[in-house]
This record gives sequence, structure tokens and C-alpha cells, in this order.
Amino acid sequence: MTGNDEEKRFLAKAQDLLDGVAQNLDNQKGQRLEHIRNNALRTARENPSPFFTPLRWIMIGGFGTATLAAAALFFWLSAPPVNLPVRHVEDFEIITSREPIDFYQDLEFYRWIASPNGPMARGVNL
Repeated sequence: MTGNDEEKRFLAKAQDLLDGVAQNLDNQKGQRLEHIRNNALRTARENPSPFFTPLRWIMIGGFGTATLAAAALFFWLSAPPVNLPVRHVEDFEIITSREPIDFYQDLEFYRWIASPNGPMARGVNL
């Protein structure tokens, strides 16, 4: 037997019990309970919950917006200057590449060879 079957049996027994008690009520108690129920329903219709009023949602939205703006301003103004270990894109490429570091020790030499004033531009073969 699964939990769902047990729950259905419990609900059926509870409904039978409550229906039996409701049928055995005397007339005066039944009228009194119906009067109480009608008063509760009328009060609920006449006085809706103030939580769902538009003014409340406008105030909550304004407070949320102000809080978010204050937090953004705080983090924007209090951000420390970032001193990155990489200043140029070429340096970033060196740090993130998988090539051995020996290649980069002579990087200035390779740049000079490839430059417009280097020997490769004049047609000299190395």
C-alpha cells in the first residue's frame, strides 16, 4: 500500500466523520455555524487584505529600487584600484600560453626580426 492510498483512505474517513457530525447537529447549532460562516465571508469580501493593495506594491518596489541603487553606488565607489600582473595584451598571451617559457626569453629579438626595420624587411635570410 502506497502513501497515496493511505492518504485517500484517511481523507475519506475524515469526510465521513465530519458529514455524520454535521447531520447530527441540532437546528440551533447549525444555524449559528452558518451565521458565523456568512459573517466571515462577508467580512472577507468587504475588507480585503491590505497586502495586495497597489500602494503597498509601489512602496515595496520603490524600496527595492532604492536599496539596489545604494548597493550599486557603494560597490562602484568603494572598488579598490586593480593592479593586475598583466599590463598589455601581449603579456596576457604569454602568461596564458602553453608554450615553454624559453621561447619568450628572446621575444624582443623575434619582434625585432619581424619589425619593418628588422633584417626580414630588408630581405636578409637568417
